[in-house]
Amino acid sequence: MDTGAWLTPLVLLPGVALLVLSTSARYGQIHQEFHHLVAEKVRREDLHARSLMHRAILFRNALVGLYTSVASLALGSMVGGLASLLLAESVWFVQGLTVLGVLALGYSAVQLVRESLLSLHVLRRHWEQLEGE
Repeated sequence: MDTGAWLTPLVLLPGVALLVLSTSARYGQIHQEFHHLVAEKVRREDLHARSLMHRAILFRNALVGLYTSVASLALGSMVGGLASLLLAESVWFVQGLTVLGVLALGYSAVQLVRESLLSLHVLRRHWEQLEGE
């Protein structure tokens, strides 16, 4: 197996990471705006509140997609690294550590997906508070 081929997914990760960073920052702004609406006791029917909820769902979906991308790239690299590890014994230590790092990256991506789902849950609770006011 060509060792360079399994590194290709890792080369794509910095670009995905920039998208995750900017999307997460914008999602955080939505949270702040929701907190402001709840503090101001704005009704749920308010156009701004409705658009914020719609945006929150879109941001959550985007983040889930980005985190899935990170996990997929990491998994692709891990599978390639494992195959390379099994076929080329001279570099097993470096490849083993790289595969471990890729596994940790995949685990982190799964946790970030879980966090983004929880964030939407918090926003939905704020949405319900707006309805009750």
